[in-house]
Amino acid sequence: MSKLDASCGLTLQQIRTIKFAIKQTVNLKLPKLPDYIETKLFLQGRGAWTYSWHLSDQDAQNPLHPIFIEVDVKLKKEFCQYQSCTRYTFLCKLQLQPDIYSPIKSIRKKRLT
Repeated sequence: MSKLDASCGLTLQQIRTIKFAIKQTVNLKLPKLPDYIETKLFLQGRGAWTYSWHLSDQDAQNPLHPIFIEVDVKLKKEFCQYQSCTRYTFLCKLQLQPDIYSPIKSIRKKRLT
C-alpha cells in the first residue's frame, strides 16, 4: 500500500476530486452524533472524523485499470464519548473517466477479521 499523492501518477486535481467524492459518500454511511454537536461542528466548519488514505492498487499508465483506495475513518478523541465504534475502514473502487467529477464505482465497509 502507498500514499495517495502525486507520486502515484494522479494529478493533484484528480486526487482532490477523488478525496472529496469519497468523503461525501462515506459521510452518509457513518453514524451521526447528537444534533447539537453536528450543528456546532457545521457552524464552525469542522468535522468529527479524520481520514487516512492508502492507495492499494494503481496503474498510472493504464487509465482503464481500476484504482483501489482504502480509507480509514476515525472519530476525533473529543467525540468518542458519543459513539461505541470509533473507527471504520472503507474499500473504494474507482475508475478514471474523462469527467473527473464522477470517479467512484463502489464504496463498501471493510469487514474486520
